[in-house]
Amino acid sequence: MSTPAEGSDPEQTRRNIQQTRAELGETVAALTAKTDVKTRARTKATTAVGGLRQRVTQAGQSAKTTARQLAQTMSQKASQRAKPVAQKAQQATTAIHDSARAGAQATGKAESALITSARAAITKIGSSVRTKPVPVLAVAGTAATLVVIASRRRWSR
Repeated sequence: MSTPAEGSDPEQTRRNIQQTRAELGETVAALTAKTDVKTRARTKATTAVGGLRQRVTQAGQSAKTTARQLAQTMSQKASQRAKPVAQKAQQATTAIHDSARAGAQATGKAESALITSARAAITKIGSSVRTKPVPVLAVAGTAATLVVIASRRRWSR
């Protein structure tokens, strides 16, 4: 027991006991948490699932960004490659019209020769497009990519 010489009063003793009980309660709670395997496993699983969801979301966003960039690049390349083809087609059309006008004014043999040369020019243009189908394929690829992106957007809604 304490003596009055030590300077402790009953109120101080009660506070010390309450403080010790609180510390003991915290210690017991910590030990209980460490021994509760089920709860710890659930916590780890929840954390892992959250991390996976975050990674999947980031991967999806990254894929969308990459698809948009690829579609834009393909569109630009297709446009760049289609311009010279369109110019050649315009030049060939002009040449054919000019040939046809000249052919209408010429005699029978000259008219026949001009028609033959116009046909040859058309054949040459057709074979040129067949031998270099890259612009057509690029446009088709861009269109297919845009269709895939649009359909994915509809499905994700």
